[in-house]
Amino acid sequence: MTEVLKEVARKLLDYDIVLKVEFLGTKIRAYLPNRYIFDIYHNQTLGKYSYTLIKENRRIAGWDNAPHHVSVESYPDHFHDVDGKIKTSHLSGDPLEDLDMVLNVIKEIVGAEEV
Repeated sequence: MTEVLKEVARKLLDYDIVLKVEFLGTKIRAYLPNRYIFDIYHNQTLGKYSYTLIKENRRIAGWDNAPHHVSVESYPDHFHDVDGKIKTSHLSGDPLEDLDMVLNVIKEIVGAEEV
């Protein structure tokens, strides 16, 4: 576990939407309300990352830099929205910098489900 991921785990616990955090090898898993899960993968050596919101084993939304969407303006960085569309991403790939922006989007998605 890298120091960056350890710091991310500590920072996640400061968000009221995060119920619990655990380490799963190369990623961090945060448990959220309404059975949502937020996974953070960051490999500083390879320069790879992904932030994924999951519910019932299905990706709801996510950000990553896998180089497979060459038409996106921010290539290789991109965002998979809740409708499955691929969009431009303005993230840096550094989870400490990206966390606020990502969790603001996640709060909207998770909060939209609350009745």
